[in-house]
Amino acid sequence: MLTYILLVLGLLALTVFLLFRNKEGGILVAALKTLTSLLFVATAVSAAINNYVVSGSLSVEKLTFMGLVILGLVCGLIGDLTLDLKVTYKTLNIRHSDLYTYFGMAAFAVGHVLYVIACALYFGFTGWEVLIAAAATALILVVAIFLMKMTFGKFLIPTVVYTFLLTLFVATTVGAGVLTAFTVPVILLVCGSVLFLASDLVLSMTYFDGNESRVLIVVNHVLYYFAQFAIALSLYYIGITL
Repeated sequence: MLTYILLVLGLLALTVFLLFRNKEGGILVAALKTLTSLLFVATAVSAAINNYVVSGSLSVEKLTFMGLVILGLVCGLIGDLTLDLKVTYKTLNIRHSDLYTYFGMAAFAVGHVLYVIACALYFGFTGWEVLIAAAATALILVVAIFLMKMTFGKFLIPTVVYTFLLTLFVATTVGAGVLTAFTVPVILLVCGSVLFLASDLVLSMTYFDGNESRVLIVVNHVLYYFAQFAIALSLYYIGITL
């Protein structure tokens, strides 16, 4: 019950955050975003505790999976705070805001590595996921650069690496679904990975295509937070027979 209460509180916090969020950002906006992100971490911790209560024990495999996912969510929290500070500092005309972009991307990249490792260890990994992710990355970048005319500049290499990790997470969760016949936790993970990819595709339009419309800002954050809460909620069901 507590897990779902935290989930609802997170969605309420997201709603309040979006009411104040605009392209200028601000300290209040950063605080609201941090609160929302803290709630998806809290949801995951509560889900893990509930899983232990229901199942009566945690195997090494399950404990490892939960620990890695929670750490991945914490990386997301750090990335959220970093990128919103960039918006705030840009508004205050403080230089070197690009450092916040690099650090934020790095935090999210580490989070995706942790998610991929968690899924690979718990569900299995065939190796085909790497090839699929590489092909998907190439396709996304071709569309972004040659069709949408996005300019990545000094962020090109970090973007390539990050996009590969995003698509690898999607491929890994879908692969887990194939291996497990898409159980509830895997469905949540697939939804989380796909929504995460979609949110960053939208975000790329604001970062590298100069489109900072409020609609894109709202869509990006809704997709992102739904992704993180879906990933957090997967811990509620992992390894439990429904």
